[in-house]
Amino acid sequence: MTADSDRQIRELLETRTRAFGRRDAAAAAADYADDLVLYDAVGPFVRRGEDSADRLEKWIASYRTGIGHEIRDLEITAGADLAFCHFLVRVSGTMRDNTEVGMWVRATSCLRRQGDTWTIVHEHASVPFDADTGHAVLRGAL
Repeated sequence: MTADSDRQIRELLETRTRAFGRRDAAAAAADYADDLVLYDAVGPFVRRGEDSADRLEKWIASYRTGIGHEIRDLEITAGADLAFCHFLVRVSGTMRDNTEVGMWVRATSCLRRQGDTWTIVHEHASVPFDADTGHAVLRGAL
């Protein structure tokens, strides 16, 4: 992986984080490919080629505040035209019904380079669960 690829991918992810804080769905979705395959943490669980900005706009609208989006433990592996990264994301904020959100999600993003631009072609977000209870584990030690 080149230092330039690493820098570009980190900036892409940081740009999305800032966009969530501003409640800017268009900016958050700007680096998604048109043929994006998304395995989301909320239903429907598989989305293919749908309008990502529209989906994000609906998600952002469910919050009264900007959405905290803290990335931790980011690891990037990049080749000439394909890259993947995995990381933890802490999503936080206050929803319209005053529910306080503060949860960790596991995420993997796969990217494709076209020219000098990286775009996200696949994204997978998941919430860990307790195998004994079948319940999601939203808080706790990392």
